[in-house]
Amino acid sequence: MNKINLVLVALLALFIALPAGAQVKLGVIGGVNFANLSGEEVDGTKIDFSSRTVLGVGGVLDVGLNENVALRFEPMYLQKGAELTETDPDLGTATFAFKAAYLEVPVLLKIALGTSTTRPYLMAGPTIGFNLSSKLELSALGISAEIDAKEITKSTDFGLAFGAGVSFPAGTSSIFVEGRYTLGLTDIAEAGALEFMGDEIVSGDADVKTRGFQIMGGIAFPLGGK
Repeated sequence: MNKINLVLVALLALFIALPAGAQVKLGVIGGVNFANLSGEEVDGTKIDFSSRTVLGVGGVLDVGLNENVALRFEPMYLQKGAELTETDPDLGTATFAFKAAYLEVPVLLKIALGTSTTRPYLMAGPTIGFNLSSKLELSALGISAEIDAKEITKSTDFGLAFGAGVSFPAGTSSIFVEGRYTLGLTDIAEAGALEFMGDEIVSGDADVKTRGFQIMGGIAFPLGGK
């Protein structure tokens, strides 16, 4: 709840600081995140993760700076993670799934192209994610078990996002579809150890960062109905 309040206070401060005449739109957004992780062991060996298809849903705040340039805030509930398959002498083929959920807050510079009512746009900027939950699931020998992994996951995840989209007029509102790639800059592995099905899992040595390609769609309404 404190993290959500922090985002609300920041957005309220933004509203207070808005220049007179700024074009503001509010809306909703949702879609899928093709989430993955990149990682290396201490010796530099690459960890071969595979992606997970998960969900994201949230809100949109578009602050127009002029006719073609805007700041876009998209605070959302965004799932992340990846899977890792290994062969264990006792368990055989085992699949580890890291399932995480974040309050993700991208702050994107949006540049519209062209002059038609249907407008493509480019966007890029930093993003910060506040970890809400982290779980580790093991599937082996036809059995699945899941434990809380928040103790070995850092609370924040900083990254860069860049992508493109297109908006279509719908009366005074606009419908949009966009795709973007988010590159995590934070090593999210926190040093610690968990007991998992009788074995100890130690975290903190590997360098693990989030990755994700999101396809999102939504609708935005002009504030005040203008």
